[in-house]
Amino acid sequence: MKQTNNDSSEKKSCRGWIVPLLIVAANAAAIVVRWSSLQELMPAHFDLQGNAGGTMPRTMLVLYPLISAAICLIAYLIAKRKKRLQTGLIILVSGIALVVLLSTMVTLTAGKMPVFMLAEPVILVAAVVACIVCIAKSKS
Repeated sequence: MKQTNNDSSEKKSCRGWIVPLLIVAANAAAIVVRWSSLQELMPAHFDLQGNAGGTMPRTMLVLYPLISAAICLIAYLIAKRKKRLQTGLIILVSGIALVVLLSTMVTLTAGKMPVFMLAEPVILVAAVVACIVCIAKSKS
């Protein structure tokens, strides 16, 4: 059976979503690998000196990749309806998933790696700007 152009473009458009899904998978993997060594109550909300401003149960870490996956799914469903937004949404969702991964890494390293905290706003701003540029280009 011969593949139609529509099927081919559908497969191509799905391939772009591999990047954010890999980031979500890396987030889940980081948690799984460290799970047995984590305390039941973990320090959280670190400042740049690595001081914790609060605590959270380790089970809250499970929400990080779940939230990223939910954001990916919502963006995918939007992109499926609005094809011209797809590239911008993939970039934005990848950036958000990466920021969530960095938040996980901050928690897993108990705030001892401030580079993760510093990278969060930079990546998020870059992803938002890239998304806006992609959407603006698709409209012209």
